[in-house]
Amino acid sequence: MAESPLGSLEQIWKLQAALNARAGFDTLAMGRRLAEAEAAGTLPDSGGLRVEIGRALKNYADAMAAECHELQGCLAWKHWYREAREGRQHELQDLQNARVEVTDMLFFWVSLCQLLGLTSEDVYRLYQSKLGINHRRQDEDRTQAAHGEHEHENREVR
Repeated sequence: MAESPLGSLEQIWKLQAALNARAGFDTLAMGRRLAEAEAAGTLPDSGGLRVEIGRALKNYADAMAAECHELQGCLAWKHWYREAREGRQHELQDLQNARVEVTDMLFFWVSLCQLLGLTSEDVYRLYQSKLGINHRRQDEDRTQAAHGEHEHENREVR
């Protein structure tokens, strides 16, 4: 595959779809089927496509969680080691590997988005909507204890 400069999230979407398809997982097609069934009102309440998508989501979520764990390995996080006694617990010890691990997370994050039928444009729109909610949460000086009272706000994100 010829190298081309990345200039947008849309390009990342295409590259990730091609990589996933090469590995035998057509995340883009699966997500399109989900979005089309939802739009047509034919998405069943259970079984079938929901199970297929759920299995794929679980696989990619597990892979992303593993990358998060690998990122944690770049830190001096264990409270019983010398770093913690010296006040350096959570010190970033492997910057280069941390950068690679968060990039690996991006691979799986994009795949998860694709499985849910999201385009790069959808993600941008949803981000903007959720950003407004997050600003409001900070502006209102909310507490973590009250978080559950406001989860309905996520239903507003379109």
